[in-house]
Amino acid sequence: MYSICNSASNYLKSFINPALYGKYKTFIATNTTKFINSQHLLLNEIFKTKHNAKPNTSIITYKEIDLDNTNKIPPFIEIFKYLINKSEFYAKFSPEEQTLLKHLEHLTNKECYKFLEENKLGQKLIDTYYSSYNIFSSELKAKFPSVQFHSLLINSFTSFKIIETLETKITKLISFSIKWKGKQLDNLVYVFMYEDYFAKGNFEKIGNEIIKRILFFNDFLNIDTLPNKFIIFLTDNKKEIDNDVIKHMYFKTINVNTAVTNGRDIIIYREQELLKSIFHELIHFHNLDYRDINDNIIQYLINTHNIKSDNEYLIYECITESLANILNNIYMSGTLKEFKSNLQNEILFSTLQVAKLLNVCKYKQWNEFTRIDNDFKVKPNKFFKQDSCVMSYYILKFYIMLNLDTYFKKCLDGKLKFIQTTDNFTNLMNIFDLSRKNLILKKIMDNLLKNNKLSKFNITKKNTMKNTMKNTIKNKISKTLRMTCIESHLFSKNSI
Repeated sequence: MYSICNSASNYLKSFINPALYGKYKTFIATNTTKFINSQHLLLNEIFKTKHNAKPNTSIITYKEIDLDNTNKIPPFIEIFKYLINKSEFYAKFSPEEQTLLKHLEHLTNKECYKFLEENKLGQKLIDTYYSSYNIFSSELKAKFPSVQFHSLLINSFTSFKIIETLETKITKLISFSIKWKGKQLDNLVYVFMYEDYFAKGNFEKIGNEIIKRILFFNDFLNIDTLPNKFIIFLTDNKKEIDNDVIKHMYFKTINVNTAVTNGRDIIIYREQELLKSIFHELIHFHNLDYRDINDNIIQYLINTHNIKSDNEYLIYECITESLANILNNIYMSGTLKEFKSNLQNEILFSTLQVAKLLNVCKYKQWNEFTRIDNDFKVKPNKFFKQDSCVMSYYILKFYIMLNLDTYFKKCLDGKLKFIQTTDNFTNLMNIFDLSRKNLILKKIMDNLLKNNKLSKFNITKKNTMKNTMKNTIKNKISKTLRMTCIESHLFSKNSI
C-alpha cells in the first residue's frame, strides 16, 4: 500500500539538500497537524460515516452479464465512418478536413485510432459527434444498439487510445447489486474487464470497496441520489509522461484523465487510481464543487504564472481533486494518526509531481513559472501548455494541500461543499498565493528544477540484467502521472 509513497519520497529526497528536505518535512507536518486539530470534529464525522456506510458484504451480490449488442463496447470507428457519409455531419468540416476524414475509410481500425489520437482532427470529430448526437441518435441506436448504454464514452476527456483498448480487450461484464437501508439497488455498478482479470475472481472485495465509496455520500449528505449508470472499465492504461509529452511539452488526456460524468452517469476507464476517482466523480455528481468559469481567477493565474492565456483552465477541478484526495486518504486510513501520516506522504508526492511537470516544460527555477519576482526575466517561449486540466489537477490542488487548514475553514461548508461567493473566490486566490510565495517551497522547487534528471526515464529499452528492481521503480516513479500515492492493496500490483 505504501510502496509508491516510500519510493516517491526516496526519489524526491535524492534531489534535495538534506537539511532543506528536513525543514520541508517539518513544514508539512506542522500544517497537517494544524489542519487535523482544527477540523477534528469534521474528520471524526467522516470517519464515523465511513464506518456506518460500510456495506455488509453478505448483502452485495454480483452476476456475470453476457456481452451482447446492447452492452458491448460500440465499434466507434464504424460509427465515425458511418457518420462521415451523412451530409449534415460531413458539412461541419472544412474541405481539408473532409479529405482527411475520407482517408479514414481506407485505414484499418488500429490505423484510424492512431491517426485520431495524434491529429487535432480527432478532437473535432469528438466535438462534432457530441454536438450532433441528438440529430443522429435514433438511427445510431438502431444500427449500433450498444451506443445507448455507452453514450457517455465519447467525450472530451476519453482518449482514442483508451477507446481502442476498450473495444479490443474488454470481454467480460460484472454487475453489482446491494440491499441497503431497506432498498434493493440493482445494477448499482457495472464493471467491464479483460478476460485474464476476470479469471482472477476477487469480485466481492472489489465490489465492496467500490460500493462503500458510492454510498458514503448518500449517508454523509443524507440523500438518495445515485447515478443512473455507474460504469467502470478495469483497463491497465497508465497515466504517464511519454515521449510525446517530452518532445512537445504538452499534456493530453491520455496522459492525465481517468473518468467523466455528465451529471447523470459516471464512467471510469482506468484501474489505476480507481478508488480515488470514484470520490472525484461523485464530488462532481453531487455538486460539491462548482461549474462557473470564474474569469477573475483565470486572469489572476495568467498574471501570476507563466502559462498560456489560450489554455482552458477548469478551476473547479482543483476543488474536486483536493477533496477526493482527502477522502481517499481517510478511506485508506484506520485512524486519524494514520491519516496524518498518509496525508504527509501525499503532499510530498504532490511536490514531486508538480516538479516533474515543470521540469518537462523546461522551467529551471520556481520564479520562471510563478513570477514571484517581477524583475525576473523569463524567456518568452516558456509557457505551460496543456490539453487537459493539468494546472488544476496537480498544481492548484497542490497549493490547496499545503494550506488545508485555511481552505477548510474559509472555503468549504460543514458538508464539504465549496461556498460559491465572490469573497470565497478571493479566499481561494489568497490560498494559491500563500503557496506560490512560500519561501521553503521556492527553495525546494529550485533544488528540484535545477536537476534535469528529475523526469528522465527509459521508455524504449527493455529491462536488462543490469536494470535492477530499484532502477525499475525509479523509472516508473519518474514518469508516472498519478495524482495520489495512497492506494488499496487490491490494485497494488499494477499501481505505477
